[in-house]
Amino acid sequence: MGNVIVIYPEKCSGCQMCEVSCSLRNMKECNPERSRIRAIKSEENGQYKFIPSTCMQCETAMCELVCPVNAISRDPQTGARIISEKKCIGCSSCSYACPFGACFVDRNLGKSIVCNQCDGDPTCVKVCPSGALEYVNSEQVNISLKRAAAQRIINAQEIIQESPGPLNVLPDKELC
Repeated sequence: MGNVIVIYPEKCSGCQMCEVSCSLRNMKECNPERSRIRAIKSEENGQYKFIPSTCMQCETAMCELVCPVNAISRDPQTGARIISEKKCIGCSSCSYACPFGACFVDRNLGKSIVCNQCDGDPTCVKVCPSGALEYVNSEQVNISLKRAAAQRIINAQEIIQESPGPLNVLPDKELC
């Protein structure tokens, strides 16, 4: 499948360097509105959190499946989804189908755009000062996800073993 951009939201500071550099490289202007990656801001208990969002390069990409003119394909060299500007009619079908909101119609072009991974050398990853973005082989991502899941199980077992008594114990009396 190629490489993918892995996002570590807990590391994102919200600096928007990824957005600005992406729009400069791909659209030739410093305009976060035209970036193919977005730092989405949310507030929780008075604290702002930022979550970078971009194309997840899905194995079965809904955007590609719903495109009525077959404008979306996979770059054979990088594995990134690409949208043919010549074929795209700007209908927004891909935008509606993408569960991550990664495809969108650029107002200036009247065409859909999506992360093209900068032809295998993502600018956003290179400029991210906090390490919130990483460009790795998709197989490595699967291994990392499995390791993280295993670590969560180990951590949960340690918490259970350290607890003073049984968890989720029903009272001695019958409930009914």
